[in-house]
Amino acid sequence: MNFSIKWQAIIRLLISFLILVLLTPLRLVEALLYFFEKKEEVKQPIFIVGHPRSGTTFFHDSLNELEGVVAPRMIDCLFPFLNKYFEFMLTPILKKVLPETRLMDQMKVHWDSPQEEEFGMALISPYSSVGFLLAPLRAYEVLDKYVLLKTSKLKSNWLDAHLKFAQKIQSMNKGNTLVFKSPGNTARIAELLEIYPDAKFIHIVRNPQDVIRSTLHLYQRILPEFSLQDESKLNLQEYVFDYYEQVMRKYLDSKGKLAKNQLCELKYEEFIVDPLGVMAKAFSDLDLKFSLDTLKPFFEARKNFSRNKFDNDPELTKMIGERCLNISEQYQYS
Repeated sequence: MNFSIKWQAIIRLLISFLILVLLTPLRLVEALLYFFEKKEEVKQPIFIVGHPRSGTTFFHDSLNELEGVVAPRMIDCLFPFLNKYFEFMLTPILKKVLPETRLMDQMKVHWDSPQEEEFGMALISPYSSVGFLLAPLRAYEVLDKYVLLKTSKLKSNWLDAHLKFAQKIQSMNKGNTLVFKSPGNTARIAELLEIYPDAKFIHIVRNPQDVIRSTLHLYQRILPEFSLQDESKLNLQEYVFDYYEQVMRKYLDSKGKLAKNQLCELKYEEFIVDPLGVMAKAFSDLDLKFSLDTLKPFFEARKNFSRNKFDNDPELTKMIGERCLNISEQYQYS
């Protein structure tokens, strides 16, 4: 294990500790009020899975626009211990402090934008892969423990944390279908079925040549902002390849556990060209009955979104071709 901390992060830690202390009384009140509520059953949740930078956020945002579908919001994942009874206090603060766009790709964000539940879980338990962003020198430990869930004890703890988070979101959105999106879930399908046996999964795959480049760009941008350690000591390129290989291998090994109407696989490249058509096919394959009519203006407003472009690196191109050959062949990327 590596617990070293870079000196630049000490101020951030002190500020975080101060905020935690100030919010503790409110957390206790919320916990007490929620304790007496009946816990809601999470029925037929939808999981959008796929490696980071595969277009899962775009799909997640679009599903959240549907009537009867609800995703965890930014406020739910930043304040999972205050979001039910103290939202009225938090919303004005988030509106002022949140940036208008994401750091790595300029996608717009708001206080109620759909967010990955993994961030919320990180604040109610220690069982979350978000730890990689804070402690990149423990990257492989986090991958084994909280993404691949290699031990039965950690698997049980992670599932308990996910269910606890999901039940609270469901209690705030009775009668709605929850939709989750966290890249790590790509490797957790078999485990998620243990607590959500009727779950639906939408797997988005993208050309490895684009995914690896975009993932490297993502971490090069955000690790200096979030990391409490000296991220330069991590061989980032090797880690990105290892993560890709292990997560995708476990996904391929697990997807056979799903019934025909529980899994739909689609390509990012086809989705961005014809989002409504691809989504309609996905819903048909999964026996989902939601109307897509409300999505036309959503997709129209985003059709000119400018995606990141990366310089050609022949050496990286060759390495991606070699190390991601299995996925390229599996999904017919030349």
